[in-house]
Amino acid sequence: MSTTQNEKCKGKHFTWSKPMSHMLLEILAEEALKGNKPSSTFRAESFVKVATEISQKFNVQCEPKHVDNHLKTVKKEWGIITKLKNKSGFGWNDCLKMITVSKDIYDEEVKAHPNHDKYLNKKLDMYEAMTIVVGKDMATGNYAKSYADVNLEENTEEQSISIENEGEYEETSKGKETSSSSTQKRQHRKRNRMYEDDGVEKLSKQIGDVALAIQSLSKNQLDVNALYAEVMKIEGFDEITLGEAFDHLVQNEMLAKAFMAKNANLRKIWVQNFVNQHYYRPAC
Repeated sequence: MSTTQNEKCKGKHFTWSKPMSHMLLEILAEEALKGNKPSSTFRAESFVKVATEISQKFNVQCEPKHVDNHLKTVKKEWGIITKLKNKSGFGWNDCLKMITVSKDIYDEEVKAHPNHDKYLNKKLDMYEAMTIVVGKDMATGNYAKSYADVNLEENTEEQSISIENEGEYEETSKGKETSSSSTQKRQHRKRNRMYEDDGVEKLSKQIGDVALAIQSLSKNQLDVNALYAEVMKIEGFDEITLGEAFDHLVQNEMLAKAFMAKNANLRKIWVQNFVNQHYYRPAC
């Protein structure tokens, strides 16, 4: 390791490159799916694992406290992304994982917040992993309340209101009305059990699908030399453009693996899409 790099790592601040940040998200996503995020934070051993693997792969001295600090930065970014997605006039392309805006809205937003440029009309790198690591929809532990438990609470409240109304009905009506009220209570309880089971089953399936996707993409090591050769073979683009596409793929390992699995025609289409997305600049 060079002296300069050692000084960077041993100083007060640890410098995170994009590939390092992507590795952090990949590992913590796997840790969360393994149950190592029992509440709103990860277990200490998860931070140790991230620090160890980053130190080994990038030849730096990464410590668990560096991982913890960078995770706070990721949470801030997630907060910005969530806020932008919910703003009036802002669209969301779920296939591309991209916040879409018109030229006028783009100009207005970037003028007010220049650093928001990187979130608009560009594919959000590692969005799925961020959803698991810092998002609430797919989080584990306490955050899991956003799906199954919310449904259960709503149904429980509905049952409570129904029973109160039925109690008033019983006080004013006798005989057959009482029998009908009891039948309605049993039906409400049966529906509540069905809603609860269905919610838990859907949540389990979603988490399982994400886990399988991450595992399947993480099994094979990326051959950077082979990737470079395949990218530079693509016709119709200058060397600088292909070089930038290659750099982007190296920084996004899962995307690179998907690229290598495509045929020549699909690879060319991917490069064209990359050019369209990353060379977009608003007119002055």
